[in-house]
Amino acid sequence: MHTEYEFEPRHDSGYGNSEKNAFEYVDYLRLRWRLIAAASATAVVLSLTVSLLLPKRYTATASIVIEPPGGNDVRTATAVSPVYLESLRTYERFAESDTLFAGAVQHFHLASGNGRSIESLKRQVLKVTKLRDTKILEIEATLPEPELAQQVVQFVAEETVKLSRVQSLATDREVIGEAERQAAEAHRRLDQAQHAWAANAAHEPGGSLQAQIEADVDLAQKVRQSLIDTQSDIAQYQEKADFASDLPGLRARAAELEKRLAELEKGIERKSVFASQREAERQKLDVELKTSQAAKESSDARVRDLRASAGMRGERLRIIDPGIVPQRPSSPNVPLNVFAALFLTLIALVAYLTVTFSYRRRRV
Repeated sequence: MHTEYEFEPRHDSGYGNSEKNAFEYVDYLRLRWRLIAAASATAVVLSLTVSLLLPKRYTATASIVIEPPGGNDVRTATAVSPVYLESLRTYERFAESDTLFAGAVQHFHLASGNGRSIESLKRQVLKVTKLRDTKILEIEATLPEPELAQQVVQFVAEETVKLSRVQSLATDREVIGEAERQAAEAHRRLDQAQHAWAANAAHEPGGSLQAQIEADVDLAQKVRQSLIDTQSDIAQYQEKADFASDLPGLRARAAELEKRLAELEKGIERKSVFASQREAERQKLDVELKTSQAAKESSDARVRDLRASAGMRGERLRIIDPGIVPQRPSSPNVPLNVFAALFLTLIALVAYLTVTFSYRRRRV
């Protein structure tokens, strides 16, 4: 007669070796059901006791939506690429900021009496996650007191939104400051162009230089005509002996007219070159004046646009759920602990019984 924990191998040749071993193994486990039940009950009781004795911790969750820049076209607001959504993980750093969490620790006195560092306390208390393929930032705070957990997570969420706005405004101030500097430079260039244009106009000789050239041309035409008339008279008087005494005076007048004509032509040429230079310079100043005016108007318009859109170019964070006071503790998870203890105990028992079963079979 066999006891409950004795094992006698079967010698039934009607079964194959594998089936025979399986039936023997099942019989071996069935004979030891009390051991399995006792170990399982012990694991359940111990895990339940330990779980109930562990300090309870509560997790409160707040949610923030990351909205696109306010200046974006509403028709393209829904065209969000995976790359853009992945880039929003940057805002996890806002909520995980050591400075921000240190403010929460100081505000709620979280570090009173435990002597733990801010980094260690943050790893235990705070968790920030940007939900995959969404624009939702989820913040969790885990603490022994449910009301305190909710207050802390709401504080962190609000400070995250404020920090984002501060950074956005700082970026706006930097961009606007650079635009204002460029606008001031455009104003300075316009002032210089206006002064240069006015100075050029002020240095214009009395009357128009072109009018002087035209007057000199008319005078040169008259002198040339007088010279032609004088030379014609000289030619006629040379053929008549009665006018021989007038020839020296006519020749002297002709020489004087030639000299005067040469001077007028040189003057006209010189004034024409000078007029061309002044015209080129005036045109250059006109172009510079128009370019400076356009640059000034463009820079002023950019400054106005930047000021009008301040705070709207970057993403905007908005709290959609400040969190509620948790009703159930997040840890310890009693059902999970009991199930894990029971599962591990069964795995260990099966392994142990399998080893003892194999050992006894080898001895038979």
